[in-house]
Amino acid sequence: MSLRLSVLALLCVSGCGVSQSEYNARLTDFEKCQAELGHNQVELGAAQARLEDKRHDLEQRDEQITKLESDARSLARNLTATQREMDALRRAHAMSEQRNEVYRTLVARLRDAIGAGTLAVEVRKGKMIVKLGDAILFDAGQATLKSAGMVALRQVAQALKEIPDRDFLVAGHTDNRPIKNSPYASNWELSTARAVTVVRYLQAEGLDPRHLAAAGYSEFDTVADNDSPETRAQNRRIEVVVMPRIDELPGIDVSEPASSPQAAEPAPPATGSPTPPATPIP
Repeated sequence: MSLRLSVLALLCVSGCGVSQSEYNARLTDFEKCQAELGHNQVELGAAQARLEDKRHDLEQRDEQITKLESDARSLARNLTATQREMDALRRAHAMSEQRNEVYRTLVARLRDAIGAGTLAVEVRKGKMIVKLGDAILFDAGQATLKSAGMVALRQVAQALKEIPDRDFLVAGHTDNRPIKNSPYASNWELSTARAVTVVRYLQAEGLDPRHLAAAGYSEFDTVADNDSPETRAQNRRIEVVVMPRIDELPGIDVSEPASSPQAAEPAPPATGSPTPPATPIP
């Protein structure tokens, strides 16, 4: 391109009567322009490259901003969830402290009877229990309270009165031997009749009947095997179960009913601080 322009300029100068010095000056100006043009083109290319880099950086920053905004929303959701979990943990801890206080109250009020071996305060299946053997309460195959049983239940009633806002389930239990010389047809009837007898006595001692219930478990909720007289004696018992309050029970989400019976899973038990050991307190 520059050679053709030079030839054309030479012909023009030759044909137009331009002097050699003027021609040389114009040729020098032309070459300078050509050099500046080349330099400008290089700078333009570099500027375009920088512009492309800036555009790429801007796109990356936009992506980073979008990601940061998404992360911020996720963190906000997680913070809300964490706050709910912390609130739930605080409630569970408070409930656990309340249960432990009830346990300590029972043990303190019944310490003499516990020490004498008349009864025991235990935790079984996550529930507080006052347990009395059947020997102190009833004759074999009968559901009439003995005098020693009345004394023991009077102590239990006084202790239960100091536990407000609680329901109490009186549960009757037997061993696995068939009923003999008894007005009751089976261990079902005997265990239930004994539980009802105890409930009536607790009511007579001043407990609110609206917070009492009776149940017979027959021989099917054992605490020991039935292979010896000693272990069978452990199974023959009355348990006064301190029932949990409704606010201590795990919540159930009813917003989406289960699609099938198999989908309905029981909620896990509420957790808190460790429960006291399932052994009598001396």
